Order: sequence, then C-alpha cells, then structure tokens
Amino acid sequence: MRKNNLIVVGSGIKFLSHLTTETITCIEKSDKVLYLINEPVMQEWIKKNSKSSESLDELYLKSSKRNDNYTSIAEYIIQNLKEINNLCVVIYGHPTVFVQPSLLAAKMALEEGYSVTIMPGISAEDCLFADLMIDPATSGCQSYEATDFLLYRREYDHSSHLIIWQPFVIGVLGIPMEHKPQEGLQLLAEYLKEKYELDHEVIVYEAAQYPTFKPKIISIMLRDLANAEISSLSTLYVKPAIQKIPDSHMLSRLKQIQNQ
Repeated sequence: MRKNNLIVVGSGIKFLSHLTTETITCIEKSDKVLYLINEPVMQEWIKKNSKSSESLDELYLKSSKRNDNYTSIAEYIIQNLKEINNLCVVIYGHPTVFVQPSLLAAKMALEEGYSVTIMPGISAEDCLFADLMIDPATSGCQSYEATDFLLYRREYDHSSHLIIWQPFVIGVLGIPMEHKPQEGLQLLAEYLKEKYELDHEVIVYEAAQYPTFKPKIISIMLRDLANAEISSLSTLYVKPAIQKIPDSHMLSRLKQIQNQ
C-alpha cells in the first residue's frame, strides 16, 4: 500500500448545513483539496478553510462529451495524488451518487495501491425523502437515471415509489448549454403512460440549497409532464399507483416461520 491517501467527501446539498464534522476536518487538515461544486459560496468556503485548493470546473467543461470530462477529472485527481500525501476531493451532494469522476478516481487509486476513503454526504434523494415525507420501506423504491430508464426500457413496478434522476438532460451526452428538455420529457411521459393513468400525480422536486430556503415541489399530472418547468437540479418523483396483493403461497410460508 502506498503512503498517499485519497479522501473523497460529499458537501451535501444545503450550504454548510450538510457538512459533517468529519468532512469539515478533512477539508481543513488535508494537504490539498480538489473540488467539483456548483455552488459559488461553498467554493469560497473551501478556499478559505483549506491549506490549498483547486477547482475542477475547467476539466468538467473541457469537452462536449461528459464521459471524456469524467475521465479527465479522474486522471487529474490521480496525478495530484502521486504528489500529495493527503488529498481531499469534495463533491457536491453524495460523492458516489450520480457522480462518476470521484468513483472512477477512487477505483483507479485503489488499483495503483493508494489508500482510499469515501465519506458519505446527503444526496438530493435524501432530501426528497424528507421533504416529501416518504418512507421507501413502505412499498419499496426504484431509482433510475432518466436516459438509462428509457434507453433500456427498465422494468418498473408502479406499486412502488419511483424516482427519476436528471430528467432535464434526457438523451444529452454532452454538456447542456441552450438545452430544451420538452422532447425528452415527452418520451418519458409516453413510457410512464404504459402503467400510469394520465391524471396520475408526479412531482418535480428540487432540494433547497441554503438554510431557511424552501424546496421546490411542483405537483402536476402525468399528462402535463412534457410541458413541466424543470432545471438541471430537478428530480422527478412518481408516487405508487396501485397496492400490491400479497402472494398467498408466500404468505402461508411466512406464517409458518412466525409460528415456529
């Protein structure tokens, strides 16, 4: 095992409020901090509270293809790791939830024999559960990236909670600049109509990014999804449409276990 350490942390969604004590310590004590944060005030906080810091934003926008940018970021992290004893990488939200560069870098570092630690952060999904008062255990929960959901025609259970990530960039492989999401939303609505009624409720959700601010929660009917106002921060939630009927044979077997 090589001596240099890579620590990947999440900043959470809400400025400062979601930083854990452990994450704050890593940012303050590490020899260098690399960060990929879309929130300017958080960027300034990292600059002020770290020994040395550098933004990864330039690499994120380097190419029109997102996957190429992710690889460039991961390779740059490894390049820094070879020269820095304790390197901290700060990622918005949770460091491995819909964030490919940090996870790729962590795997590359492990393959090269470096020590790697990943500390969890609060994700948009965590905020969604709280703000919409959802317990994923009540009927199960499915979570899909929007383009993946459509491209592979993922089988989904409409008796469960359904969360669709990144509906704003359906079909977009590059960095969305002047992007209009309506066509992608129309495709998504058509696929959801196979199991949900047109008047079924769906929610466009955006977590609050600052303390005292309220989350964005817009309830619409499925028929109106194609014209919904969404942004790159939006997540789509579809509530269960039906209640599952217990399997009688399995119910009998479970009762046998209970009576033993």
